[in-house]
Amino acid sequence: MSESVDIQVPPGQPGGPVALWLNRLTLALAVIGGLGTLGIMAIINADVVGRGVFGTPVPATAEIVSAAIVAIVFLQLPQATAAGRNVRSDMLLTRLSRGDGRAGHLMNTLHHAAGTLMLGVLLYYIAPGILDSIEGNETVGLYGIFTMPRWPFVVCVLAGCALTLAQYAMLTIGFAMQTFGRRADA
Repeated sequence: MSESVDIQVPPGQPGGPVALWLNRLTLALAVIGGLGTLGIMAIINADVVGRGVFGTPVPATAEIVSAAIVAIVFLQLPQATAAGRNVRSDMLLTRLSRGDGRAGHLMNTLHHAAGTLMLGVLLYYIAPGILDSIEGNETVGLYGIFTMPRWPFVVCVLAGCALTLAQYAMLTIGFAMQTFGRRADA
């Protein structure tokens, strides 16, 4: 039962070496996010066992988990976007895709263009926070008990946001090419 992971070109995305490397990078971030999920599970289990067996919880578990969850979501967002697994309603899109499919491709183009714009705005506001986080020695945890730097979490959010923006832009281009270009079967 060997299943291969196809990281070549998701539906709607133009091909080429840029798309290939972008997809490889987003897959790598998704794997890091998956490992982060395992890390959260380990911390939570250690906290539960520590409380129940030893009467001592793992310090700052809630703070670490809450910061890590945000980072994990953004690490896995580019892969979900590239694979077309973001949450959306497909009822209208399915109806528009009937026939030659250009109306559906146009709707996808507009959807992904809006996503590109929104991620660009988000990235614009997140990027300056990294330097502030590093220079200000911002920490996560409980002061005097356990603290760790906040910047690695912010870097994960920034990287995920940047790659999701790139995926949305690539998908926008791909769907625009399908909408306004020649049909593949023509």
